Amino acid sequence: MHEPGAGRVVVCRVGSQRFALPVEAVRQVVAAPPVSRLPGAPEAVQGLANVHGTLVTSLSAARLLGLPAGEKCEWLIVLSLCEGRVGIEVDEVEDVEEGSSPAYRALDLDALIGPLLNQPT
Repeated sequence: MHEPGAGRVVVCRVGSQRFALPVEAVRQVVAAPPVSRLPGAPEAVQGLANVHGTLVTSLSAARLLGLPAGEKCEWLIVLSLCEGRVGIEVDEVEDVEEGSSPAYRALDLDALIGPLLNQPT
């Protein structure tokens, strides 16, 4: 389980919204690869991406945050959830910081992503 706001975080941006992911949850950051849509998938699921030979379920950070979908995101943050087979599309990866800040929102990954992938939270 990844506790929001604890320890070091990776600060990201989608649109004008800034949010943080726990460093230990981040497996890698890659330039956003092409995505193959999945018919019938929840709105936040963009599709499947091939990341170094591994299929990764690509999720829209905008949709996870309840924002309208914008332009194609630049980066995919692959997470250490579901054996590294899930990623979040973001516009920018800003920095690695210590602890929490009112300047960004710490995300509870288990609560946001678990239901989308039919994983227990």
